[in-house]
Amino acid sequence: MFLRSISQALLIIMFSALALSSHAASREKFKPFVLSEINSDTMEQTKAKIEKLIQQSPFSTIAEYKPYDNAYIYIISSDQLKLLASQAQYGGFAAPQRVSITRVNNETQVAYTNPVYMQHAFRMHNVDLQPILDEMKQAFGFQKFFGGNGLTARKLKRYKYSFGLEDFDSFYDLPEYNSHSEAVSALMKGFSEKDNGISLVYKLQIPNKNQMIFGISMSEEDSGVEALNTKKTMSIIDYLPLRRTAYLPYEIMVDGNKIIALHARFRIASFFYDLKMFGKHGFGKLFSTPSAYHEAFIKVSGGTQDSGDGDGFIN
Repeated sequence: MFLRSISQALLIIMFSALALSSHAASREKFKPFVLSEINSDTMEQTKAKIEKLIQQSPFSTIAEYKPYDNAYIYIISSDQLKLLASQAQYGGFAAPQRVSITRVNNETQVAYTNPVYMQHAFRMHNVDLQPILDEMKQAFGFQKFFGGNGLTARKLKRYKYSFGLEDFDSFYDLPEYNSHSEAVSALMKGFSEKDNGISLVYKLQIPNKNQMIFGISMSEEDSGVEALNTKKTMSIIDYLPLRRTAYLPYEIMVDGNKIIALHARFRIASFFYDLKMFGKHGFGKLFSTPSAYHEAFIKVSGGTQDSGDGDGFIN
């Protein structure tokens, strides 16, 4: 009887511990970026270091991107990451990860995107990108996660900035074509026409499916549209001491015969969810951005209709 009581007590303790562990896991918060290091090296010295680290890692460089002065981004991926991305409906949005170098106040910040954050935010059900994060930590180092106070997996999977605004799959309504290859060709043609303000940074084919992700650069100089001025946009939203340069570049996807893009009210807000609506660095300063992005994406995709997207972050 005594031994039976002890066994029952041990079982109760074990189940209680499991319940507490499960509860703690459900309350774990994720942040969109990882700080690798802050050093006193020049941009060029740091670039040389990152390039060597990439070469020694499981990742390869898809493209390099300089959005503006004192900012440089490596877009990277791996066979394993692309394969995992292919297992989710729109997993291609997470297939390109980014490593950023940003010069701030005579110091150089190295940071990278958190693939596990994207896994939850981009609704990659039954896909685990923790091994990819572990490889990025091993390759580039780790100091801490950053970007707000963090969001739980539960909140990320249903994230929207505010009631009535777009969530992950509230895609911009862009042209459809008769085939995947025709949709890809239309975009490539659009990228060659500079007056739309959109140019190609990279393209990445997702294996085992007709899905291709395109990283894009936006320019006010080419388009005459102020909202496409990436440097100005980032000066509004990316102002805190640790820079979120790896938010860039924006993406357009060809999924089957459809061209889609994450809505700005989701794509921007999901990486800057801690910003207020109003104030000097609030989303209200991007009033025309969602509509301007839609118009530009329609144009580069070969469409001609008006976006009808309404106003900015404040409707």
